[in-house]
Amino acid sequence: MSKKNLPIKIFEKRKEIDERRVEGGGNSDLPKFVLSDSELYERAEEYSNVVHEKLEEFEKRPDNRKFIPTTLNVEINDKAIAKSHRSEIKKIFNVNYKHNFIGFNGANNLLVKIDSPRDIYAIEKNLKNINKHKVGLSAISHIEDFFPEVRVEENDGKDLKVTMINYQNMEINNAVKNVFESFCADNQLKFKRTNYSPELIIYKIFETTHSTIDKLQEFEAVESISFMPQFTVGLDFVESNETLEIKTPSKDVDYPIIGVLDSGISKNKYLKPWLIDKKFSSYPDNYINKNHGTFVSGIIVYGDELENRKLSGLEGCKLFDATVIPDENIEKISEDELVENIREAIKQNSEIKIWNMSLGSRQESDEHNFSHFGQALDSIQETFDVLICKSAGNCTNFVNGNPKSRVSRSADSILSLVVGSIAHNKKLNDLADVDYPSPFTRIGKGPSNIIKPELVSYGGNASVKNGRIIKNGVNSLSTDGRLVTEVGTSFSTPRVSALLASLDMNINEGFNPLLLKALAIHSAKYPSAINMGINDRVKQMGFGLPSPTDDIIYNDEYEITLILQDTLIKGEFMEILEFPFPESLIDDEGYFYGNINLTLVGSPVLRNQGSEYCQSNLEVLFGTYDNIKQRDTNVATIINEFGPDGVENVFRNGAYKAKYKRDFDSDYARERVLLDYGKKYHPIKKYSVNLEELTPMNKENKLKSPKKWFLRVKGLFRDFAEEMAAQDGEELSQSYCLILTIKDNKRKHKIYNEVNQLLSNGNFNHSNIKLREEVRINNIAG
Repeated sequence: MSKKNLPIKIFEKRKEIDERRVEGGGNSDLPKFVLSDSELYERAEEYSNVVHEKLEEFEKRPDNRKFIPTTLNVEINDKAIAKSHRSEIKKIFNVNYKHNFIGFNGANNLLVKIDSPRDIYAIEKNLKNINKHKVGLSAISHIEDFFPEVRVEENDGKDLKVTMINYQNMEINNAVKNVFESFCADNQLKFKRTNYSPELIIYKIFETTHSTIDKLQEFEAVESISFMPQFTVGLDFVESNETLEIKTPSKDVDYPIIGVLDSGISKNKYLKPWLIDKKFSSYPDNYINKNHGTFVSGIIVYGDELENRKLSGLEGCKLFDATVIPDENIEKISEDELVENIREAIKQNSEIKIWNMSLGSRQESDEHNFSHFGQALDSIQETFDVLICKSAGNCTNFVNGNPKSRVSRSADSILSLVVGSIAHNKKLNDLADVDYPSPFTRIGKGPSNIIKPELVSYGGNASVKNGRIIKNGVNSLSTDGRLVTEVGTSFSTPRVSALLASLDMNINEGFNPLLLKALAIHSAKYPSAINMGINDRVKQMGFGLPSPTDDIIYNDEYEITLILQDTLIKGEFMEILEFPFPESLIDDEGYFYGNINLTLVGSPVLRNQGSEYCQSNLEVLFGTYDNIKQRDTNVATIINEFGPDGVENVFRNGAYKAKYKRDFDSDYARERVLLDYGKKYHPIKKYSVNLEELTPMNKENKLKSPKKWFLRVKGLFRDFAEEMAAQDGEELSQSYCLILTIKDNKRKHKIYNEVNQLLSNGNFNHSNIKLREEVRINNIAG
């Protein structure tokens, strides 16, 4: 086996050649869902009546609250979700030069604000003009008053979490805050304004009763009322029979630092050498129980040694103690307080770029809407340019034989790298086989079908006896330095944090969260024993178990990994029509062959829009074409002067033989990822294909030489993002990191040097990824 000692490579698009402009399209035909005139008249009358009734609401309000818009819930027909159809609905409600769509409620429900009686009359007029608004009216399946969602059962003085409607207007929002706080004061309600993210307006109401809930529902701008979630961490250690040698830092090495957002870290003999002097704590020492944070930190520093396998390759790591959660036996902590503590810890120490967060909610993520906690974590990461590695969460459904829960609220954070757990070994009665998802781990999908968790690592196993959980834990440290065991996604997560720190330490390119996430995900594979179809694998285990550092940053001579980092501006796309695919990978029959692994990680536009929180998307195509053709730019819809003819995308799911989708036993089964992402807005996409698995017809169409190869990345933005950008004068864009590995799976041709030469011949700027000098020397010496 050839040693991996050739650095992976970074290349750039050719600005004058590979940049394209998005061209228009579409037609003027009416969609098939458009109703008959008689049906439209009936619908227009029904909807007009609902809107007209809003006049009475304005009349009954106190004078100081008449400025608050009234709100409608507009349900969209399933067949009319497309952006083009939604714009027709907007034409009905965007009256008097206003943008009245303010959010999403669930999957198909739009929130529409109406500012005044004048706007009501204008909307009624539009609804009754069926000739002008046939598509918009037909696209709406129902209109009703919006009522706040109340998720409160019996109330016994618990604190409430009250979310206000964001009217997408700073002046209105600020006025609503002021009048709501006066409303609370007038009704003797003790409150606190929280800080989740700039887009979320959330209040904490203290010492409440059932009448409090009734009173709050009277306020026009309330969006939801629920209990304020509480958080705890606890451990039930079991003594371990393992031994561990103390590691000490070398004076000559500049180690990475991981911030540990947890319950505190003990200065035991194993961890004291790695703890930096500076720390953050939201609590005095007598309010802190360091068990959980110490166990997590032990895995960060000693994870590979404790499991006796190379998972990260991290030689050492400094620890920053960020104590953000108290001893649950002394003081409870609510969600808003935890968010505040995390924000403050990172704000004060934003020079630390990688943070481990093995804390989370016990509540399951919603099927459609992204949690406030998850959005808060995204806001923190965007603001301070950091990367949080987050646990997927644990559940105990297995005790009763029930299916695993979805990832917890907070693990639906788009920007965090979320980690699930797999079994490290199996004792006699354990429920999970080795390398399979742990019985307690939470799984995907996340809201709106996003892939969460993205990765897995080892967090333990468990069995059940007489209704009681019997743990088979992974090894780590107690506060007094004993080796102990425990289970949880809390303890798979620090292994991935350690990997990220190791990558950041080895790569001398400056901190780049997109690059680190993309490298970890790109390297991930499924353990060889996993007998699951690809969709189940992704749901249970994300993209798999990441490789150790050296396997990520180095190639052997039979493969090459290329990294492309760029920013796409709305209206443009990137297309490389002379992609440097190795010509040596053509078999004796004249067909291209090889394994292709592509990972695309974007930095999406995020807005508080319910199921459409992710407001931008990236589409990637990689494949072949026949030739470059000139295009007639005199045609109104054609802008680009040239383009590919006979395009074939090798990542099309249906192009591959069905039998390989049921293959669990071959060597390639653990790498294969072939998903149909469809039109879903997934911020992370990965494809791993073996070209020899194409059906005969697709092999003929896509791989018969002399085909040329292309790579295309195109950005898409939702209607709301475009509307807000136009209103604010913002230029929409999204950054991305794309990693592509081409491998000669027959190990016949040394394609690393071949592709390197093709890059030069094609006038691409390219270079080896910058590695720290001492790392390069160590690898050459090894």
